Amino acid sequence: MAIVSWGIVVLMSASCLGWGALVLRAAGIAGDLAWRERAAWSFGLGIGAIGWLGFFAALAGRVEPVVFAVVCAAGLPGLWTLRRIEVSGERLTAWTWALLALILAVLAGDLIEGLAPPTDADSLAYHFAIPRRILLDHRLAFVPRAVDGAVPLLLQMTYLATLALGGEQAMTLWCGVSGWAAVALTYALGRTVLGRDWALAGALAMATLPAFLYGAGSGQVEARLAAFTVIAVAAALRARDQTRPGFAAIAGLAAGFAMGAKYPSLLLVFFCGLALLIHRRGVLLAAVFSAAALLAGLQWYGWNWWNTGDPLFPVLYDVLPYHPGVAWNTAQNAIFQQWTREVEAPLPRGLLDFLFYPLLATFNPPSDIDAGRTGLGVLPALLVPFAAMGAWSRRHQPAARSWIVAALICLGFYTLWFVFGASQRVRHYLPLMPLIIVGLLAAAERAGSSTASRHALTAGIAAVLLLQSAGQAVFARNFVHRLTQGESRQAFIERNVPWGFAAGWANANLPAHAKIAVQVRQWIYLLDAPAFFAHPIDQAELEVREDNRDEWRFWRQMRGLGVTHLLLASVDPTAISRPTDEGGLNGMLGRAISAGCGRTVQTITGAGPVASRTLGGQLPYASEVAVVVVELTPESCRLIPASQ
Repeated sequence: MAIVSWGIVVLMSASCLGWGALVLRAAGIAGDLAWRERAAWSFGLGIGAIGWLGFFAALAGRVEPVVFAVVCAAGLPGLWTLRRIEVSGERLTAWTWALLALILAVLAGDLIEGLAPPTDADSLAYHFAIPRRILLDHRLAFVPRAVDGAVPLLLQMTYLATLALGGEQAMTLWCGVSGWAAVALTYALGRTVLGRDWALAGALAMATLPAFLYGAGSGQVEARLAAFTVIAVAAALRARDQTRPGFAAIAGLAAGFAMGAKYPSLLLVFFCGLALLIHRRGVLLAAVFSAAALLAGLQWYGWNWWNTGDPLFPVLYDVLPYHPGVAWNTAQNAIFQQWTREVEAPLPRGLLDFLFYPLLATFNPPSDIDAGRTGLGVLPALLVPFAAMGAWSRRHQPAARSWIVAALICLGFYTLWFVFGASQRVRHYLPLMPLIIVGLLAAAERAGSSTASRHALTAGIAAVLLLQSAGQAVFARNFVHRLTQGESRQAFIERNVPWGFAAGWANANLPAHAKIAVQVRQWIYLLDAPAFFAHPIDQAELEVREDNRDEWRFWRQMRGLGVTHLLLASVDPTAISRPTDEGGLNGMLGRAISAGCGRTVQTITGAGPVASRTLGGQLPYASEVAVVVVELTPESCRLIPASQ
């Protein structure tokens, strides 16, 4: 099984390189790039190309291994254009060997993670769960769930391809490999303005950022978005410098792939397009860029609009008319907006908050923005003083003017996302980090010629890189333990996924025709039967808001969805069938059970959530928890509408 998984990942990687190389050749710019740039750009563009093709395969209902095998094989001829490898004649130094050793060690950690079953919450909830459901259903299905359902899924289509070709392990290994496109592009970009050792230091800094370690080996998309972002900005700068439509087209494709993978990348499209527009021949360059971006990224927005009437569902609920029957309403929208303000974006958005957010996220991170163990590291703060001096001393050089444009694109993204973005979680800025790291390193490296200042800078960078590399060792420990101890898939899941034992029980005991309503989103991927996520805020197909007390409507919605069972975590097993006048899922279900519409068939107990998958440890209140299994019994249901 492992050999097949590795083979699929090698095929997928080679196909990405080939597809990207063909795109560069078609744009007429392959000869203008150094080999390392051509290879790195090819890999990133190829990931986007396969994800783009995957949408149409799924839309046509051709979700079959043979289809994805043909897609992968079709890209392989492009490898011929990369056959002439150019090797730098620079002398290898002790720093070179040390940096390469650390980079390989960090890469090994991500690959070991790829050999383990998925445990990341977002991956289990939708990054992997939606592709798995598409594969099982053999068609693209719309999920009318905000935040993690009706979202751009270009990158998830590459997960679908590897899942179809090689199963779960091929998919998780692919995530471990594809995240490194951003590292390769950081190095390639660095070599345009830095020596080899400094560029390697930049690549290692990117690979060991806490946010990168957290997400690159899982289904999280931000690390892969960083690859698209680097290509988009770098190609846009080349288009400005050389007035070449080919570079504008590549910038548009990369930005479009990013737009097709996550909503915030719409800002990348806007600012890269603006950078091209305000230039001589800017109208032509911007037009080429825009056409390529729309071609590469518009399909998911069209899919959302086709199903709901809102390309950004449900952001434009109060602006655009929705199609009849769309599962969203005014009450749901109000509670969703309130949740966004209080949970996803709880920090104030004033001018001082805007200025100090980077320092706050780095040195005093609130738990609300996930910046503690998954932040962007301290390297930017270390480099800023040196970079400011270096940038000022070289401000008249042509390269400096070009990097000012890149800095303005990053600043524009940060400004608009900080002010208007739906989330303040720090990982949304990870796609900008290759540009920030390389730009700061390039400026800092030119800060001065004194031996003392260079030694201080080098020592500081080395300390940060060693600290972040140690963080990868800590993060990988959990996966190394599984590998060395021969831990089974189910045991690993139960140890790392909250209430994971319940999914194992359901797979072994519930009937094949079951459809299960769940409250724990990590179960969606783990359950063999179709699962419906009964979230009180993100969806309105099954209205389980606390202000909803209409058990008849609740019952009809469950029946309409085909729900046969419910798995309920963190509830009192003895109280679930006692009727109360409370709202929400538990209150309405209790009244439905008392009316003969359901029965408790099992109470499962097991270990509760761990304090941290990385550090381990059990939460003090969760040494043992219960999950209640409820079966619906429509044949004995005595519920009647309230109006009767």
